[in-house]
Amino acid sequence: MKLEDFINKNNPKKKSSVFDEYLEDIKTLLNLNYSQKQIIEYLKSKPNNKNKPGISEANLSSYLKKVRKLNKLDTVEEKKEVIIENNLNSKDEEKVNEKINKVKDPFANLKS
Repeated sequence: MKLEDFINKNNPKKKSSVFDEYLEDIKTLLNLNYSQKQIIEYLKSKPNNKNKPGISEANLSSYLKKVRKLNKLDTVEEKKEVIIENNLNSKDEEKVNEKINKVKDPFANLKS
């Protein structure tokens, strides 16, 4: 069977998280320094989440670690490109890397 045939006949089966649809809300609350416990309270207050399994602090923490790891891979390169574009005269890569490290991470206030 060819790859194209397989793709046409089958849909990908990806597990989705209960937090996926609220990712932007979660990021906003984290940036405003709300705790994970408060975020869970917010998510449980939604009408369709009252009795949904999986909405807990532990699951949220795991989810955010995964999201953070995925976003870090993309955004570090994007940030590096922006910083390099803004510093065309500066060829010093150490300075660029220092500036990249100073860019605020929206998940920096999470517990390790």
